[in-house]
Amino acid sequence: MKARVLLALAAVVAAVVAVPVALAQSAGQSTATTAQGTQADKGQSEAEQKAKRRAAAAAKQKADADKPAPREEEEEELKRRR
Repeated sequence: MKARVLLALAAVVAAVVAVPVALAQSAGQSTATTAQGTQADKGQSEAEQKAKRRAAAAAKQKADADKPAPREEEEEELKRRR
């Protein structure tokens, strides 16, 4: 009978110690997971910004390519005057 009481008491003590330890470990993991998620979001945001800058630069370059160079415009204007 005493053995069962001691065994039950030992089980309760083990549970009382194990629950806070398990909660503390899972809390540390969720913080690390949150930090990794934040870094991933930041990386994705930076990638999107980079893609937008590249698209804007490509559009500007294309728009500039459609315009004749200023020197060519001046030469055409001189030819018209003659």
